[in-house]
Amino acid sequence: MVAALAAKKGVPPRARRDSDKEARRRELLDAARALFEATSFAEVKMADVAARTGLAKGTVFLYFPTKEALFLALLDDLLTAWFAKLNGRLSEGGGEWTGPRLARTVAASLEGEETFTRLLALMQTVLEQNVSVEQAQAFKERVLVSMGTTAALLQERLPFLTPDTAGRLIRHVHALMTGLRQMADIAPVAREVLTLPHMAPLRVDFTAELTAAITTLLRGLEAR
Repeated sequence: MVAALAAKKGVPPRARRDSDKEARRRELLDAARALFEATSFAEVKMADVAARTGLAKGTVFLYFPTKEALFLALLDDLLTAWFAKLNGRLSEGGGEWTGPRLARTVAASLEGEETFTRLLALMQTVLEQNVSVEQAQAFKERVLVSMGTTAALLQERLPFLTPDTAGRLIRHVHALMTGLRQMADIAPVAREVLTLPHMAPLRVDFTAELTAAITTLLRGLEAR
């Protein structure tokens, strides 16, 4: 009866089965991503997410109690996917690599991943500020597992890395990704200013700068 009344009003019926709930959760994450890519985190409202999916605003809050919880879940998905992508590239072929090759591989794995790196830059300062301990721990646990897998692959490619330095390398790459993304993701008015010829030293090519920074970082680790 409830489902029939909801259908008459144009509101999707409440998801009952686990598969339906997961499909609806995925729909909400996709809507949040589309809105974020078109604007910014600050501009996205939960009401906008609800409207894009055709759901009542209250239904959105049943799945994600806060906007931060919604976007941390999106970042969780994107981060997991990126680690899998990077691990796949690190697993290609065999033998030892050079530092520059590894740097290029990491930087290239982030091409087309602007949504991921933009959200990553908001992780500590915004997304983790208004979520439950349970969600934060589940997120960190998955990050820890992914880091462990990647660290092992890094040690295979660069034997001078130890378990400790491989983990530190991943943390430093995270810091570089975050900082360079913020520097590259500038406001339209600043972008216009940087078109002036003498402003060239302030322009940031994310991929090129990240490659150079990781290469320099690896040289320092190898020299120890």
